[in-house]
Amino acid sequence: MKKDEFYMTAAVENAKKAKGRTGVNPLVGCVIVKNGRIISEGYHEGPGSVHAEIMAINSSPESLRNSTLYVTLEPCSAWGRTPPCVETIEQIPFKRIVIGSLDPNPRENGRSVKRLRKKFRVDAGIMEDEAKALNPFFGHFIKSKTTYITAKAALTLDGSLTAPDSGSKYFTCAESRRRVHLERYKADAILVGSLTVNADDPILDCRLLKSDYAPVAVILDFSNRLDYSKSIVKDRKRRKMIFVSEKHRKKLKERDDVKYFFVKSRDDSWRIIKNDFQKENIISVFVEGGAGVFSGAFESGSVDELQIYYAPRFSPDGKGLRIKGRAGLSLELIEAKKTGRDLFARYRCSQD
Repeated sequence: MKKDEFYMTAAVENAKKAKGRTGVNPLVGCVIVKNGRIISEGYHEGPGSVHAEIMAINSSPESLRNSTLYVTLEPCSAWGRTPPCVETIEQIPFKRIVIGSLDPNPRENGRSVKRLRKKFRVDAGIMEDEAKALNPFFGHFIKSKTTYITAKAALTLDGSLTAPDSGSKYFTCAESRRRVHLERYKADAILVGSLTVNADDPILDCRLLKSDYAPVAVILDFSNRLDYSKSIVKDRKRRKMIFVSEKHRKKLKERDDVKYFFVKSRDDSWRIIKNDFQKENIISVFVEGGAGVFSGAFESGSVDELQIYYAPRFSPDGKGLRIKGRAGLSLELIEAKKTGRDLFARYRCSQD
């Protein structure tokens, strides 16, 4: 592995230390290298905390003269909750600056690189794909200020959501299930309906990746049918958001691990999820069902991406997926690949 890739990989791993804590801010990692060794490291811990570059600069045990700064995202050049990182970097006698990806914010994109090149040698785009993968939905949020919503379904070849003869609650293969956990890991929240929780008692975590990260659990329970004895509801350490009809407000007690949204209609749920979830530090939601939840998501025009895992089997008596989207809904196939014995297809959703 080339030296730049080796050190940028270390910066990427540092960024991951704050997974689930940065809210609408991006994950960013940094290392500072001198004489072939990492002398300081940093990462952005969350809103209001120092940025990765500043943490690394401030924690260095030795002089930074003639060292190289590796950072996964272009340093900021504008004031926010913290001063611009580029101003601090300009005061340090670095030999070189290495950047993973440019900031997708149009106000920032390439601005710091141009400024820093007046004083340093700057190389950008080093391990760009890996750096961008840290924040797959950040660019969408910056441009639209809305939540990126992905809907996922597992189907038989004849379009059934169930396969009664599978001998397991899963009819997709192990490779597909691991990929689902990877998609969960990317998201800030996982959304299901209360009937799915009651029937399947899902954990909705990322255990197949051997990760402790658990996205926020969002449960749509308009009719107040949720069984509070189910695992995910009983887990007091798991952050949960539950949408319930306004008429059931007096029936529910406050809990530290649950934030209730009392809504007048199911459409109100999707409006809040799509337009207001950044107030909850959530900019991406992974929708896992069931069928009624899927229909509601598409009818509301909220879905940005559809992922389908097709298992090589038929289930003529199974329950099919029927989606009644808004008029003008179109799907564009953007990825199709084999995952184990299954077929994975990813579609971009747009509204004409």
